[in-house]
Amino acid sequence: MYINNIIWNSKFNIISENIGEMLEQKVERITLNKEPIKDGAPIIFTERKDGIIPAYNIRTDRWEVAISAMDKVSKSKIAKNENWKTADKDGKPEPIVRPDDSKIVMN
Repeated sequence: MYINNIIWNSKFNIISENIGEMLEQKVERITLNKEPIKDGAPIIFTERKDGIIPAYNIRTDRWEVAISAMDKVSKSKIAKNENWKTADKDGKPEPIVRPDDSKIVMN
């Protein structure tokens, strides 16, 4: 029994590759040219008297934020339902008119 090699045709296009600078070369270039270090992570540390920034505090309770967001969503749904269930003078709900002129009557 023979093993057939399967040739896969990929739809990925190869873009020209950019070879980066090695770390040792970068450090040498920065030290020789006395360049300031521009790239790096933003400083998130504050002074002790200022305390911890809530945006970076992993112990911040986000439950209250989630509850307030869900309250807004539920209130908008309730308002949508109340507008949807408006009644005519007869007490029957208004029919919903579709683009093809067919009507749906909600009970």
